[in-house]
Amino acid sequence: MTSEGRKNMSSKIEQENPSQDRILVVDDELDVNISLHMVLETNGFKVDSYSDPREVLQNFRPGVYGLIILDIKMPHLNGLALYRELKKIDHNAKICFLTAGEMFYGDYSDIFNSVGADGFMRKPIENQKLVERVRKIISS
Repeated sequence: MTSEGRKNMSSKIEQENPSQDRILVVDDELDVNISLHMVLETNGFKVDSYSDPREVLQNFRPGVYGLIILDIKMPHLNGLALYRELKKIDHNAKICFLTAGEMFYGDYSDIFNSVGADGFMRKPIENQKLVERVRKIISS
């Protein structure tokens, strides 16, 4: 399924009142993206998902999402750089990183310090643990 097809599975991003049950998922791995979308939607969340972080920047509007889940390693724009860009648009956005790799600090220490331990989930993650973490982050 293409990125455009996944966008059609979810509603278009529009300016609206903030919704705690609306989640943005950005992961370049199609199987992970679809899996996250399905698990979260099945558990009552409204989900918009993208595989290309550049498309997110073109369509993102502040105040729409209760949580944004970003993969760290993606082509064109990694999740940490995308985090910085999204925070410029919506400094109140709650963002959680999803990663299968080792995390490095370097130029991104400001992000690691501001997100805290709850701001990271390790792939693979069990469906129930994913939902529990999402609910915990949204309610904090």
